[in-house]
Amino acid sequence: MKEGRCYEQHDFQVLILSVFNKRRPSTEKEKWELQREYLRLIDRIPQMWEEFVQKHKNIYDRFGYLDVIVHDDLTYERKKLKRGRPKEEKTREHRITVRLDDELYELLQKYCRTKNLTESEAIRELIGQLKYKIW
Repeated sequence: MKEGRCYEQHDFQVLILSVFNKRRPSTEKEKWELQREYLRLIDRIPQMWEEFVQKHKNIYDRFGYLDVIVHDDLTYERKKLKRGRPKEEKTREHRITVRLDDELYELLQKYCRTKNLTESEAIRELIGQLKYKIW
């Protein structure tokens, strides 16, 4: 079994043939049979690719590629998409929305540029400094 990302027919062909080439003949007859099968496979791959792209047209149009799994018996399938963003170790459960006037917003932007932070990172950093202040 082998997985790969296929942007076009050539990538698909390389993936299929790399699995096919793992086969090793033990006799002279098997060698000739494998060569014939190889040639038939080369002729069939363009059609296989077109059918595969048509079957998964919505995914191919959205991403411009298909992740393919080719099994040892040369059957192939689309690798399932993973859903959503990976979980972070420390999740942030609380969301706060704040309105700022122009002066405070420019101050925040200047701070972000000097520290090379996003607005959210800068606000978290500034709030984190509050725990060191004595009330």
